[in-house]
Amino acid sequence: MLLHTKAQHQSLKAVIAAITANALVTIAKFIGWLLSFSPSMLAESIHSLADTLNQILLFVGIQHGSGKPTRQYPWGKGQARYIWNLVSAMGIFFVGFGVTTYHGIQSIIYPQIINANGSFEIPIIILCFSLLAEGYSLLVAVRTINETRGAQSFFQFVFKGDDPTSTAVLLEDSIAVLGVLLAFIGIWFSQKNHTHVPDAIAATIIGCLLGVMAVVLAVANGRILMGVSASIDWEASIREFVESYPSVEHVVSLKTAVLAPGRVRLSIEVEFHGGILLNRQQIERDAEQIRKGDDPTYILVETAERMVRTVGREINKLEADIHKEFPEIVMIDLEVN
Repeated sequence: MLLHTKAQHQSLKAVIAAITANALVTIAKFIGWLLSFSPSMLAESIHSLADTLNQILLFVGIQHGSGKPTRQYPWGKGQARYIWNLVSAMGIFFVGFGVTTYHGIQSIIYPQIINANGSFEIPIIILCFSLLAEGYSLLVAVRTINETRGAQSFFQFVFKGDDPTSTAVLLEDSIAVLGVLLAFIGIWFSQKNHTHVPDAIAATIIGCLLGVMAVVLAVANGRILMGVSASIDWEASIREFVESYPSVEHVVSLKTAVLAPGRVRLSIEVEFHGGILLNRQQIERDAEQIRKGDDPTYILVETAERMVRTVGREINKLEADIHKEFPEIVMIDLEVN
């Protein structure tokens, strides 16, 4: 099952919710860091800033990839979404993982000077606010996936579906919630034990989580840009439909490639039932004309041309019926064996 227009709208809704939540949370976290100089608070601030910027890239990707086909791009720009998602993953890796992990490790080796006049109560309140905002954004992402995944399991949709944008939002929101909890634990243990180590360790773990997420997103988008096929079950449904067609004897080969969410290319080779396509009455009339002495060359040429036109009409009819049964298929390469 592949995404339709409704699903793409839901993805856009999830991204907008994530951008709004992360923008507010980013400002709040930077305020919390300025009040505490906490390494994990800075890690969370950078985390939220990276999330906000990258989700803006996801939004750009959705808008860029939703354009209609043109002469220059006859199949649309659907894959632009995957390119922007890949750029987003790179941003998360270099900014989120690189900067955050570096700062966390540096904080472990070189203890940060805790602001003696700073208050850690306000940063804790900010983290609680962040948890509510990030939790709401995560809830929207989960609801979006549940509304659009159809018969697919949650795991299949997230890791094998054709909409890495929803996957990106889900992973970012999940790690955002986990990051807030880690920052809360790190700050709490550091204050209780009067040591910088738990706070710095929490910052390092948050950075590593961002690195894992970046790799997952890069793989998810890269597989589609390389021409990943649709699901095995979906291909089996296409094969079953085509082989049940009256004029088709069997499917010789069938391949699919995801072009964009809800847009698939199908390459198929079939073998027709020659007996079904033949007009026996017309052939008998042609044979009778030959027996009467008419020019056999002319009659045989007419028979061959008529057969070519018959096969052409049958191909057009089969393609139209495939489009009707599977509207996600926007391009069909059909060959006759």
